[in-house]
Amino acid sequence: MTTTWLIASNNAGKSRDLIACLAYYGLTARQYLTVAPRLEFPVETTSYVDNAVAKARFGAQQLGVPVIADDSGLEISALPDLLGVTTARDLGVAVSGFDRNQEILTALRDIPDNERQALMRATLAAAWPDGRTLAVQASITGYIASYQFGRYSGGFDRIFWLPRYGRTFAELPATWRIPLTHRGRAALKLITKL
Repeated sequence: MTTTWLIASNNAGKSRDLIACLAYYGLTARQYLTVAPRLEFPVETTSYVDNAVAKARFGAQQLGVPVIADDSGLEISALPDLLGVTTARDLGVAVSGFDRNQEILTALRDIPDNERQALMRATLAAAWPDGRTLAVQASITGYIASYQFGRYSGGFDRIFWLPRYGRTFAELPATWRIPLTHRGRAALKLITKL
């Protein structure tokens, strides 16, 4: 197995989270921007797997080393035409995580708590310069909270409520949170197949 993998993403927050998830399971990775100039990854499609594989394959070809890419999204059953594989495009990548969360909370303001079911999905793809790829998916179900809570992580973790724990992901320290998250579960699947 390669000692250090590069993360093929321009999203610093997502890269940090993925690096932490991989490290939790013993794999060393770092954001590609620490060793190369910024890349413009392929335009996203409507498939998590296609998006992750395209980013990983492009990164491996451009950088000449093995890389891991992520495509993830939030799916909310009460908002079926918003989010999912197009989450970043729907809410705007330039908008802060806090503001994205507020937009979701506003859209759900008249939806009762028991109808705020949500799913966070992550697809990770590993790619090598010779063209080989490997993709895995994982998800977690929960609910969307009424307010943003937590300080241990950001983004959708601040509104993703886990009834079993009575907390959002952002209220759980990394040692509890990582094995439960969609990205943490996908990281474990990927590592076991590398």
